[in-house]
Amino acid sequence: MLSVLNSLQITRFEQALDRRELLQKMAEIAFENGWVKEGFAQALLEREEKYPTGIHAPGSGIAIPHADAEWTVVPGMVVAVLGQPVAFEPMGGQGGEVQANLVFLLLISDPDDHVAFLSALADFISDAEKLQQLRQGDGLTLLLEHLKQAGA
Repeated sequence: MLSVLNSLQITRFEQALDRRELLQKMAEIAFENGWVKEGFAQALLEREEKYPTGIHAPGSGIAIPHADAEWTVVPGMVVAVLGQPVAFEPMGGQGGEVQANLVFLLLISDPDDHVAFLSALADFISDAEKLQQLRQGDGLTLLLEHLKQAGA
């Protein structure tokens, strides 16, 4: 699971974007870093349409999009901190539209790691204070430490 932490990029987007634009930009970052295969962006968009990833978290809207493991070359994560929230459909159809201001694009090549990583990330996003610190730009170390401890 900790291999995900070796390829991590946090990016701020201040401009207003729709979900497709945001996911395209995040997929581009992953592709330019050599973390995913060509075609990843399309696979990501298709999966998001079928299986929405928006989550109503304490004090924040979150999304955790991902494509199937076959598209990942190097496990990692691209985190988008959004100046303007982006609408995501809720995971499992629960709770209405999610106005996400944090998006965690997971790049996981091993399905077993996927479950473990989601569990560790879910613990992090349930803490409103940690999410606020991440949105303000000083939470990267906090996020990394939390994930490292959860994976230890």
